[in-house]
Amino acid sequence: MERVNPFFASVLVGVLLLLPSATFSATTCVDVPLRKPIHKICGFVYFPSGDRITNAEVTVLQAGNEIALQRTSQDGKFSFEQLRPGKYEIRVRVEHFVDAHSQVIVVNPKAQPKEELAVSISLSGACSNISLVHTK
Repeated sequence: MERVNPFFASVLVGVLLLLPSATFSATTCVDVPLRKPIHKICGFVYFPSGDRITNAEVTVLQAGNEIALQRTSQDGKFSFEQLRPGKYEIRVRVEHFVDAHSQVIVVNPKAQPKEELAVSISLSGACSNISLVHTK
C-alpha cells in the first residue's frame, strides 16, 4: 500500500480551507408573515448600518399576482395608498442583495397608520427581513 506524501496532503487541506464557505453551504431564507394586521403598506428600506436605500423596488402581490410596484424615494420611503383591505405579499428587491418578503394583512387603509414596515436588506449571506416599527 502506498503512503500519501504529507506535504501534498497539507497543501490539499490548505486549499480546501481557503475556498469560500458558500461552496459548502447555502443560506435559506424563510418568508415570515407579520403577526399583526396593518392599516397601510408603507415604510422604509435600509441597510443594517442605518443608511436608507433609494430606488429599491417594492412590489405588492395578491394571490401571486403583482398589483402594485414602486421605487423608494430619496429617503428610502414607500407608500401604497390605493390598496383595499385584504391579504397581500410584499417583496422588496435591491439589485445584488437578498430580497425581503412578507405576507401582510391590511385592515383599514383609510386610517392613519400607527406603524410602518421597516425593511432591512442584508449585505451578505444573511436573510433580509421586514418588521413593524412605530411611526414617528
